[in-house]
Amino acid sequence: MKFPAIVVIAFSVGVLLAACSASRNTSPEPMPAVRVSLSQHGLPKDFFQAGADTKCAHQIIGYRFVVWPNKETVAVGFNTSPGCRLSPNQKVPGVARILVFNMEGTLKASRDLQYDADGGQVLVAPGEGGAGPGGTILFRIEEVGESKSGILLLDASLKDIARLDRFLEQTTFVDHALVFQEGVVWSGPRTYDTFDGLPPTQTRKKEELWPVGTMDRKFGERGVAYMLCQQELQPNEWVSDNVVYANARRRCRMIAEPDGQATWEVPLKDEGTAVIVGILADGSVVGQVTVKGRKDRQLVIWKKDGQTETLPWIAPKYCGAVDSATSDMSRYATAENCDSDIGRWMIFDRTSQTPIVDRLFPRNGRAALSPDGLRYASFEAGELRIYTLPRPLNVASSR
Repeated sequence: MKFPAIVVIAFSVGVLLAACSASRNTSPEPMPAVRVSLSQHGLPKDFFQAGADTKCAHQIIGYRFVVWPNKETVAVGFNTSPGCRLSPNQKVPGVARILVFNMEGTLKASRDLQYDADGGQVLVAPGEGGAGPGGTILFRIEEVGESKSGILLLDASLKDIARLDRFLEQTTFVDHALVFQEGVVWSGPRTYDTFDGLPPTQTRKKEELWPVGTMDRKFGERGVAYMLCQQELQPNEWVSDNVVYANARRRCRMIAEPDGQATWEVPLKDEGTAVIVGILADGSVVGQVTVKGRKDRQLVIWKKDGQTETLPWIAPKYCGAVDSATSDMSRYATAENCDSDIGRWMIFDRTSQTPIVDRLFPRNGRAALSPDGLRYASFEAGELRIYTLPRPLNVASSR
C-alpha cells in the first residue's frame, strides 16, 4: 500500500477555515498592502484557470500553498511541472518551486524541489505544504514511484534542516511538532513518536490503544484528545463500534489525556459529535461541535475545569473547518472551497462576534494568517498578496 511522503520546511502558520454558502454576499474587497506578480517568478500562466487544480488531481500531484515561517516572512509554493500528462504514455516529472518574500514583497529565497508527480495507476492526493516545528515549512510528497514517505525541513532561507523518511500522522496545533505512527497497524495498540524543535528531536514516544468507538483524535505536544461515541442500536442498548450506523442515536464525549496528569472529559449534548481541532498550550482542547438535526456548528474550547467557551464562528448557512489560526486561538480564519468556484475568506477575533475580514475568495486560492495575527497572505489570481489587519483590542496578548 502506498502512503504519502513528506517534506517539511521551517515556518509558523495560522489557521484556515473553510466556509460554504448558497448565497453570496458582496462586501467590498479590501486592498492588499503588498501585491507581487508571480509570473515573473515562474508561475505557469494557466495555474489559476478554472479546473487547473482538479482536472488531473487524482493522477498527478500538484502543489499550491502559502505559509509563514515567521511573522516577517511568507512563502508560496507551486508546481512548475504540468498538472496533467501531455500525452497518455508520457509521465509527468514533478518540480515544485518555493519562493520566500519579506513584508515589502522582496524575494529573499527561491528553491526548486523535484518529486515523483505521476501516480500512474495509483490514485494520488494533492501535494501539501505547511508549517513545521521551530518555524519550518512542511512540504509533503505522496509515496509514488521511487519516492518514499518523508519530511524535509527547510528554514526561512530554504536551506535543509533535516529529513525524516517516515509517514506523518499529523502535526500539533501549537508548535507544529511532527507526530509519526510507527509502522501501519489497523487494530490493537499503536505507537506514536513526536518530534519537535530545530533540528527536530524526539520528545515523546507513547503507545496508544484507542477504545472501540473512537471517532476523532488529535495529538498535542504533551498529550492526546479524542472523541469517543456509543450508538443505540436497540432501545436503551448502547454499544461501542467503529462502524457508524445510519439513524442510530449517539452519545459522545471528548476525552483528554495529558501526559503525567489525570484524564478529564466533557460529554457532548443532544446527540452531538465533534471534530477536534487541536490542543492548546494550557491543555485546553479546541473542537468544532455539530448537533444532530441542526445546521449550525459551534467552535468551542473545552477546559480542564469543566468550563466550555463558545467562540465566534461562521453562520449556519456556511459549512467549514479550521485550517489556519494563531497558536492561542485569539484569531483564526476560513476559506470557502466547498461547492463553488467562488467562496469566502473570513478571519475571526475572539473579542468580536463578527468577522474582522469577510471577503469573496476563489476556491483555487490559498490564504494563511500570520503567526501574530496582524496580517494575512493570499496566493490567488497569479499573485502573492499581503494584507494588514487591525490590531487586537487586547494589545497585551501573549503574541
